[in-house]
Amino acid sequence: RQLLLAIAALPTLAPGVAPAAKRGLHLFERRPQAPALRLTSTGGALHDREALAGRVLIVNFWSIWCRPCREEMPALQALHGRFGDQGLALWGVAVGDEPAPVAEFGTSQGLSFALLPDPERQVADDWDVAVLPTTDVVDKRGRVAFRVIGDAHWDAPPLSDQVAALLRE
Repeated sequence: RQLLLAIAALPTLAPGVAPAAKRGLHLFERRPQAPALRLTSTGGALHDREALAGRVLIVNFWSIWCRPCREEMPALQALHGRFGDQGLALWGVAVGDEPAPVAEFGTSQGLSFALLPDPERQVADDWDVAVLPTTDVVDKRGRVAFRVIGDAHWDAPPLSDQVAALLRE
């Protein structure tokens, strides 16, 4: 079943599908309200975006089968380690993946941020995610400040500077 979901997702979620002009950093001048996000982590804890008022949230949409997604995980972990005690929350939404393999991957990579399986792709659809990886950064008021389509170096400027600026707002 998971293989069929992955194959069905390829036309819309494959990292190479997005035109080059759409990949990269997209800042929102008028920040839209972030959609709802309520998922259970691989550890069994409920994560609800509404409960994070006053904190910056990074929502990384990824999948185990996506090589660029896996490759950017160390940079996301480094960013989480750097800013996690300063009000940053980081959630990795595993699009189309079941909990057990997501948990295994997180353990093998030493990831300390929340991994949230989205096996039916409902949250990814709600957030209008068409390419993996896609990462949305939500400000303290629950609005999407910027989106990065494709893999990125989260632990270095300019992205780490963008996150630091949101934490100071």
